[in-house]
Amino acid sequence: MNSSLYNSVSGVKSFQFAMDVQSNNIANINTIGFKGSTPEISSLFSTTLAGTYAAYTNDDSLGASSQTTAFNMNQGILQNTDNAFDLAIGGEGWFGVQGLNEKTYFTRAGQFSIDSNGDLVDINGNYLLATSGNNITPTTLDETTLSKFGTYYKSTAKTPAQPYAINATGDVPLGSVGKQTKVHLPDLLYYPPTATTNVSYSASLNPKVTTGSVSVPLNSDDYTQTVTAASGKISLNGTTTHTSALQNPQPGDQVLVTVTDNAGKKLTTTTQLDASNQWSISNVNVSELDTSSPLNVSVSVTSNQEVANQDHASIGIIGPDGDKDTLDMTFTKRVPQAASGTTWDVTANIYSFYENYDSTKTYDPALYYVDQKDAKVYEIVDTQTGTLEFDGAGRLLSNSLPALSNGGTTLNVNLGTLNSFDGLVSSTSITKTSSYQTNGTVEGFLKNYGMDGNGNIIAEFDNGKSSAIAKVAVYHFQNDQGLTSASSNLFEESSNSGKAIFYTDKDGNAFLGSNVLNHRLEGSNVSMATALTELIVIQKAFTASSKGITTSDELLQNAINMKQ
Repeated sequence: MNSSLYNSVSGVKSFQFAMDVQSNNIANINTIGFKGSTPEISSLFSTTLAGTYAAYTNDDSLGASSQTTAFNMNQGILQNTDNAFDLAIGGEGWFGVQGLNEKTYFTRAGQFSIDSNGDLVDINGNYLLATSGNNITPTTLDETTLSKFGTYYKSTAKTPAQPYAINATGDVPLGSVGKQTKVHLPDLLYYPPTATTNVSYSASLNPKVTTGSVSVPLNSDDYTQTVTAASGKISLNGTTTHTSALQNPQPGDQVLVTVTDNAGKKLTTTTQLDASNQWSISNVNVSELDTSSPLNVSVSVTSNQEVANQDHASIGIIGPDGDKDTLDMTFTKRVPQAASGTTWDVTANIYSFYENYDSTKTYDPALYYVDQKDAKVYEIVDTQTGTLEFDGAGRLLSNSLPALSNGGTTLNVNLGTLNSFDGLVSSTSITKTSSYQTNGTVEGFLKNYGMDGNGNIIAEFDNGKSSAIAKVAVYHFQNDQGLTSASSNLFEESSNSGKAIFYTDKDGNAFLGSNVLNHRLEGSNVSMATALTELIVIQKAFTASSKGITTSDELLQNAINMKQ
């Protein structure tokens, strides 16, 4: 009889414990990252009623005891949010946070934000733990550069924020457990410029033969002249032959003779090539010129011949100081064209903007290029020339264009692989849209922070570049059920859970083992329907146990009354 009384009391206590657990589940049904618990109850002890020699014992279990709770580790529903640092783990694992007491806790609640110090914290001020990329360092920037940060930079602040420079990387290795620290996200993060060191250019050069009327100056060695000072007359004659400049002169081609005195006054006369490609002028009166000083005589032949084709490319590049410079290349076909294949001369210039055109100034053409169309003046940083040879199919055979100096940085220009068609071609049958690829980056200023799918915290810049600066850690345990519950939906490792670990691949490299999703939060995994059903069952069991107490009490009272 006493046993029934104590059994019922232990039942009441156990079901009260179960009621507490389920009530806690329901209370946290909207708590981010909350994992529901299930109460575990076992027999308190038992007695053996039959002798030990019997084939089967007849145990009488005495009471129930609340043992512990088991976590429901099922994934909670993922909710979309607008905060880039609302994080959810898709799969197993735990976020690590550092409390204000510098102890490490673990949680599934991923509500993180940047605090006033630039650190990533949860809603209770605990610091999110991540592996740092160690790729941001304090730097010094001038006032002009700082002002480009816009609203991030407060020039009137008593203590302006410390600017940092980044060494860009695509991914941060997770590393080993225990190396994680809190994440600092500075307001003033600068992406330094990098000079262009490689340019690849692909296009079709047009080798089509084009003819036109060309005026070719003759060397003074190509003709003789006679000046009769007394009469003020001049006579000249010469013979023209085929040269690279004057191709196949023909009888009837016009010869222009220009005589200029020391004062710049000119006199011109013309004649034609005869059947032997010879020409002459006799007794041309130059008395109207000043003959007291030697006269300057120039002769040119106008002939119908092949005209040198030209192609042009203008490619934006980055200088060492971050300026947007220009690689300008001019391709000129050599004429006359060979029977098989073509040869092109290439001139490459690097131009850097100098100033807007000022008509009152004189610009040395050896140092500056004046763009008359845009009224801008560019400094000539470097100039190099080379020769390109192509076979009859248009395939690049040789390229003698050397590297250029991009403000002290070597700039290599790739015009294609020799004996292939992957770069420049010289063919009328192959049409390629001109295209180019360059490296180098203009300076960038922090635009915002975000996350990628690999757990990396990403800094995004206004130059279109981005870089990982840290990787959020996802910790795992041999026994998640062994974690010790702390306040605020936090847990601590224990001897039952084992130490926190990272998953590793066959090469020993740590990896997350689960997806870290941003703009997401994991909701509570408590089912309202299940929890309410459990409450009903617990209530009925509690009532039944309490009924056992009252019934036992009545039996005891009856036994006492028997004495009377």
